[in-house]
Amino acid sequence: MTVLFLSECDFSEGKIIPIKRFERALFALDTNNVQIGADSLAKQYPIMLPLFTNNLIHDQTNPAEMPLQALNSFLRAPQIRALNDSVQKAFPDLGWLEKDLGYLFSNYQHNFPAKPTPEVVTFISEYATDVFTAGDSLCGIGLDMFLGEYYPGYNPEIFPAFIRRQFKPEYIPVRLAKALAQNLLPPPPAERRLLDLMLHNGKLLYIIDLLLPETPDSMKMGYTQVQMEGCFANEKEVWARILDQNLLYSADYTKIRKLIEPSPNAPAVFQEAPGEIGNWVGWQIIKAYKKRNSNASIQDILNFKDAQKFLEQSKYKPKRT
Repeated sequence: MTVLFLSECDFSEGKIIPIKRFERALFALDTNNVQIGADSLAKQYPIMLPLFTNNLIHDQTNPAEMPLQALNSFLRAPQIRALNDSVQKAFPDLGWLEKDLGYLFSNYQHNFPAKPTPEVVTFISEYATDVFTAGDSLCGIGLDMFLGEYYPGYNPEIFPAFIRRQFKPEYIPVRLAKALAQNLLPPPPAERRLLDLMLHNGKLLYIIDLLLPETPDSMKMGYTQVQMEGCFANEKEVWARILDQNLLYSADYTKIRKLIEPSPNAPAVFQEAPGEIGNWVGWQIIKAYKKRNSNASIQDILNFKDAQKFLEQSKYKPKRT
């Protein structure tokens, strides 16, 4: 885990990030006169409201649907109002999250001083998304995606168990850190070999680690603690399997997909290996590079494009624990 040394004032100030409850303002609208309410809401949330109506709740099967129609339908749907009731019961106060995000954004500003602190708003969208960013100006948190892994509204056919275990309130900062990290990364590599994708995704995890250095690695990966311990215990064997099966330079997505995308397992290396273990290995390569190149800045690492040269300079050689 990356250790980040902040100045003493960063901790003593106890930075708080105010969170605006967009969903509360939304459901306070008079459904008999949504137009007037929407006009008022647009003044309070000039970025969030159009994003919400045009992207998050727009009926994709009806291209002609107007934003006001989408808003009207959303507010009048009984299942949506019930979902909002569940969210308000689960999150009556977000003071704890404002403190957690204060810590996250202190690290964000420390490591990326040119970046402004965005406005943070909460919403519900009937499971459309968990967290999003709109440039550097806005972060949205879909509270309906953090009601607990056993919340009955989560369809297990859409959200399998290995995904649902991240649908807990404590995962909100992790998911937000990931969204911020995606904004900070250069574009994905043109080459789609496993090595290129592993390092690209490893850089994402490297940024998340900078933003949340005290968060367990298991949460950053979306793994159980047992799975995380297994990754460290079997790191040498996992790397050997990747090399022995000629996967490292493969661009055959059918062979490498489960190594870099969410999946219950990654049988290409071991049947018990968790999905995205290739990304975890990529993260270890990033850390090995940083250890050997201590003067390399964050931007040096993020902008390093030659995956083969990066691997060679990292001198990555996992040991069996």
